[in-house]
Amino acid sequence: MTNRLNDAMGAAKGVYESAAVGAGVAATTAKTTAFDVAKAAAGVAATIGAIGVDDVLGWVGLARKRSPLATLAFFGAGVAVGAGVAMLLSPTSGEALRRDILNRLDGLKRQATRKVEQAERQVQGKVGSAVDAVKGAVSSSETGNSHYGVEGRQGGESGHHLS
Repeated sequence: MTNRLNDAMGAAKGVYESAAVGAGVAATTAKTTAFDVAKAAAGVAATIGAIGVDDVLGWVGLARKRSPLATLAFFGAGVAVGAGVAMLLSPTSGEALRRDILNRLDGLKRQATRKVEQAERQVQGKVGSAVDAVKGAVSSSETGNSHYGVEGRQGGESGHHLS
């Protein structure tokens, strides 16, 4: 009977040690899982914190009001794309379509050239008036009529002019 008692005690000791090891593994797994859950929760919180009003509006198909210039640019791009598609799908021959495209491009080139020449003339006019104004200021300062210099020279006073 002592043998049986020793066997039972050995078995109980083995079960106890096995349970202790299992409990340690379970505690480590639980701790790791808890850290993973906390990390995931922090990630979700960061993601929610990064969501902006524009994101939410985009999800429901809305957006903030754009500037009028951006709207006009999108409209112009749409018109250009629509015109290009209409030309390509029109019932004309390829040769006539190419000729029409080239004629339109030549017209745009001539129009752009005219606008550049007009801008050059305006700039030259502005530069010419600025040069005339400077010449007028210089000539009036030489005759003593400048409001930039000291006027009324008397008794050996010398006038001071800005240079």
